[in-house]
Amino acid sequence: MSIIKTIALCGLITEPVFVETDIAQGLPALNLVGLPGTTVRESKERVRSAILNADAQFPLRRITVNLSPAGARKEGSHFDLPIAVGILTAAGLAGDGSVSDSAFLGELSLDGTVNRIGMAVAFVLGLKESGVRQIYLPAENVEEVKPISDMTYFPVRNLRELIAHLKGEELIAPVHSDGHAFEPLPCGDTEEYGDYADVRGQEAAKRAFLICAAGCHGLSLCGPPGTGKSMLAGRLPTILPGLTEEESIEVTKLHSIAGVTEEGEAGKLTRKRPFRAPHHNITSVALIGGGSAANPGELTLAHRGILFLDELPEFDARTLDMLRQPLENGYVDLSRADKKYRHPCRFILVTAMNPCPCGYYGDPMHCCTCSDSRRRRYLGRISGPLLDRIDLHFYLTAVAEQELYGDAKSLSSAEMLAEVLRAREVQRVRYEGTDISVNGELSSDCVEEFCPLSGEAEQLLMDAHRRFGLSARQGHRIRKVARTIADLADVPGEIQTAHVAEALGYRRRDLLTGTGVF
Repeated sequence: MSIIKTIALCGLITEPVFVETDIAQGLPALNLVGLPGTTVRESKERVRSAILNADAQFPLRRITVNLSPAGARKEGSHFDLPIAVGILTAAGLAGDGSVSDSAFLGELSLDGTVNRIGMAVAFVLGLKESGVRQIYLPAENVEEVKPISDMTYFPVRNLRELIAHLKGEELIAPVHSDGHAFEPLPCGDTEEYGDYADVRGQEAAKRAFLICAAGCHGLSLCGPPGTGKSMLAGRLPTILPGLTEEESIEVTKLHSIAGVTEEGEAGKLTRKRPFRAPHHNITSVALIGGGSAANPGELTLAHRGILFLDELPEFDARTLDMLRQPLENGYVDLSRADKKYRHPCRFILVTAMNPCPCGYYGDPMHCCTCSDSRRRRYLGRISGPLLDRIDLHFYLTAVAEQELYGDAKSLSSAEMLAEVLRAREVQRVRYEGTDISVNGELSSDCVEEFCPLSGEAEQLLMDAHRRFGLSARQGHRIRKVARTIADLADVPGEIQTAHVAEALGYRRRDLLTGTGVF
């Protein structure tokens, strides 16, 4: 009997799998048990042909292969190589070398060639978490996983070569991890996303984006066409700090599983924060995640980054309402008949919309052609509870010609990033030793502890509660935004009146929805 280590994917979770092989007397047969999927069941024929074409003898006895733990479903062609090695080892055809400390990944061709597999980064990271430090995998995948530290890889080109290695006849040269220290990007790429210095005017809107980036607060934009909503949102990555090593591993693993790793990021840990901007015809499954395999959606792919929803009222109303729970909790729960999956989705939500279908409601320079009923139907696609979960609301107006054609200095991404990094450092010190990293992640239980108000600031917020009928959630979100504004002003102690007043200004939704203040 032999036991070979490999790994399986269950939703977004990788679980170690032990390929247990037993060869007994009886009629020749190869039986796979342990909930193998269709691809794994078909591996019987690939493994049989690959062993024979590698000039090895396939055991003509009763072979039972158990994929343990038996209760989890196994999918993927990467089980081919561990099954083949398990059979060869149990039959004594692969030498006496111990492989108990190693794991195997690889798809087999009928001629014994070991083919490249998908999601290699996710599999290797999962094996590393389980304590494995030595992996046999396809030679084509080695460059992709080399940046993962403290690992040793054996690049396998074909089964014949692997058998010779296991017998000790001709050893495969190991490949060690690069071992380079992780270096986060100082900021987003202005060549890719553009620089805020290129945006003329809209300095007040840039202030809203500065607060958004400093505390990871959601931001909704409204205004006539051509006022720069999409341009401003598209430059947000340039003022966000780069991913930490822990975040980078997390994001790389998620994108590897989803198969959306960018070509420039292949073969290394991603250092750029995700920026996802799905079209408004997206389905709820594509946005939230789902399907029979509980695949990740855009929310999960935006984890630790930005989700930008342009033309917000054009999205399906029921799909938008599905954002409410993930925005509150930072994860998506997907339930299937056999299992419940939890996908992480902590991101900055940025939305953009026009005030009406024609886009010119309230614009002093253009005449709105929309009837009141048409405008109400248009804005009615966005529910109040969803807008309530977005911390910052900002209405943009057209840029004056003197700002557009003049020589007025415009705030650059580098200047804004410096302020963001300074505020983030204040938050890092404040939340050291907790699970919180930024103000936007504060739960209602933590607001009282970390967002103390001065006497005058507390009175102002109480007056706002009475005058505008604020809910408890709105009050907590105002305090979180005020906390970020105070951090940007280098006031780490009590939140002052000016900070609360500015935060209150960003809660106005009357210009966005026409339904009154807040």
